[in-house]
Amino acid sequence: MESRLIARGAEAEIYLERWMGILTILKRRVPKRYRNPDIDKKIRKRRTITEARIMIKSRRLGINVPRVLDIDLGEYTIRMEYIEGINLRDLAQTFNSWSECFREAGRAVGKLHRAGIIHGDLALTNFIVSDRGLFLIDFGLSCEIGSTLLDFKDHKRVVNVLARDINVFLRNLEANFGDKSALMFRSFLEGYREVVGERLEHSILREIRRIRSMARYAPRV
Repeated sequence: MESRLIARGAEAEIYLERWMGILTILKRRVPKRYRNPDIDKKIRKRRTITEARIMIKSRRLGINVPRVLDIDLGEYTIRMEYIEGINLRDLAQTFNSWSECFREAGRAVGKLHRAGIIHGDLALTNFIVSDRGLFLIDFGLSCEIGSTLLDFKDHKRVVNVLARDINVFLRNLEANFGDKSALMFRSFLEGYREVVGERLEHSILREIRRIRSMARYAPRV
C-alpha cells in the first residue's frame, strides 16, 4: 500500500494512501504524552467517533464532504475519499471569479448550522473547490449542539456559538486578504443567508461585532 505523510497537526497525522485501487486520506489521531494514557485513549476514541459521525450526517444533509470509507477505533483512524482540487484561499489568490465559490461556502456552513453542527475550524484551506463542486473538509474540531435551529430554546447561547464559528472564517479572510476580505465575506453571507434566513444572519453579525469588540483590535464587520 502506497502511503505518504502530507500533514501533521496538533491532533493528527494525515496520510495520502492508495487503498483498494483508489487514492484516500487516512487521518490518525496521535497520543499526547502529557495526558494520562487511559484518558488519552478515551479522548482519541471519542473524537474519532464524533468526527466520523458528523461527516456522515453532513453528507446526508446534502453537504459535499469526503465519504467516510473506513473507521478503526483501535488505531484511532478514519479513512476517507481524497478530494482533488484547489482550496478557497489559493483559488481567491489566483482567480478573479471567486464570488460564487464564497457563496457556496456560505450555503454549506448554513446547512451545518441549521442542523446544529459546528465545524470548529472554518479556515479557507478547509474548503476545496473540485470538478465535483465545493467540499468542506477537516471535521476534527466539529461538534453538535444538540438540535436543529427550529428547536433551539436558548437562542442567545446558540447565536454566540454560531458567531464564533463564522468569526474563525472571517479572521482567516482578513489575515489572507486584508481590505479585500470584506467583499469576500459579503459573498459568503449571501449564501449563508439563503439557508438560515435574514433574521438569524443579522443576529449572528451583531454577536460577531460584540465578540470582536472585546478583542484588542476590532475591524468593522
